[in-house]
Amino acid sequence: MALIAAGIYLLVMVCSFNSLRVAIAVIETAADYFADTKRIIFVPFLYFFIGLCAFVGWVAALLCVASIGPITVDSIETQTKSVEWDSQTTYAMWYMLFGFLWIIAFLISCNEFVVIVSAITWYYSDKTVPDDDGIPGDSDVRFGFWWSIRYHMGSLAFGSFLLTLVWIIKFIFEYVGEKMIEATGNNGCTKCLIACIRCCLDCFDRFIRYLNRNAYIYMALSGEGFCSSALNAFILILKNAAKFAFVEGIADVFMFLAKFFISCSTTAVSWFILNAMTSVDSVFFPLFIVFLLSYMIASTFIAIFDVSANTILQCYLMDKEIAAQ
Repeated sequence: MALIAAGIYLLVMVCSFNSLRVAIAVIETAADYFADTKRIIFVPFLYFFIGLCAFVGWVAALLCVASIGPITVDSIETQTKSVEWDSQTTYAMWYMLFGFLWIIAFLISCNEFVVIVSAITWYYSDKTVPDDDGIPGDSDVRFGFWWSIRYHMGSLAFGSFLLTLVWIIKFIFEYVGEKMIEATGNNGCTKCLIACIRCCLDCFDRFIRYLNRNAYIYMALSGEGFCSSALNAFILILKNAAKFAFVEGIADVFMFLAKFFISCSTTAVSWFILNAMTSVDSVFFPLFIVFLLSYMIASTFIAIFDVSANTILQCYLMDKEIAAQ
């Protein structure tokens, strides 16, 4: 069975050899962009700080809304009190939860859009001018911040709104799914059905994320709105499915290797530091936490490479379509 699958895979590679060559060239170009635009790694830091400030403000507002209503004393000895919510307060709490998720999705979209615009400006920059770092071309990160506010804020908000709806549906399903499992007494068929639906929702979430990203790329290239950009980007992906699949596959391999190397090296350094500073019998648990945190942080920054690779591929394909016309 494995030999049959390997044979089919080899046949697909041979039939799509030109697409594979384009994908390798795109990955190499994305690596040049990432090496030439090292300052782009500060963009996730900036949006993380903005998200942290938004979270602090949201918590303060949430406490103010949660305190609306009559206060009753539950126990004089323990000094515990409770606030009775009416229907309006309950709706306000759900509205604030939805709003916070929308804000987080919007910041994620803005982060991607800044990287996209930066990659586009680098791709179309003058490559004939000598550069100090040896890599021709230069990008302007400032354009991404300006365009996201001046020209495409509504489109980014709409795309993040769709992503927020998917998150809400997933949260509601998780709650209903747990209640169904409890009501059926941990029935195996119910667990299997819940797992299948969870898988479908996760696939739909990934689809919306991928479609949003490519819609943002098309928006930055054409200046169109979200809906038309999403439709045109979807058609472009269908027409060049092999190229997009190879770019995603090769980029995923490189990103996994980079994240794994960063996590392992960080864990190894932490192991030397722990052995030198402490005399703990077992350092497995703290090293495991270090590995997870370093992997999560590396995933945040390595994702820039994936976004830039998709952006450069769309730039190449749109140039080909324009030249063909």
